[in-house]
Amino acid sequence: MPAAEYNITISQNADFIRSFQLKEANVVVDITNKTFAGKIKKNYNETSGTDFTATIDNAATGLWTMKLSDTETAALKPGDQVYDIVMTDTVSGEKTRLLQGKAFVSPGVS
Repeated sequence: MPAAEYNITISQNADFIRSFQLKEANVVVDITNKTFAGKIKKNYNETSGTDFTATIDNAATGLWTMKLSDTETAALKPGDQVYDIVMTDTVSGEKTRLLQGKAFVSPGVS
């Protein structure tokens, strides 16, 4: 399945939390034996970036969450960035890019 385009806005100095339910052809996908990893970077060519923390909330119903702490968002440079999220099947090793898009980092004052 091709990666879904999903643009996000991240507020500096605040926790960023987004929850998702994985579906294919509108049918819930069981994500048992899956892991998720993601990164946000200034551009695609940059070698370093900030990793999202990804957790599975309910494998049977396909629910998972990606997060950045307030400390992590404070360290991001304001403006346009890019990100993606990859799912790995821990049994087969197959990797699938689920999400990708632009991440706008909104500057914080507090």
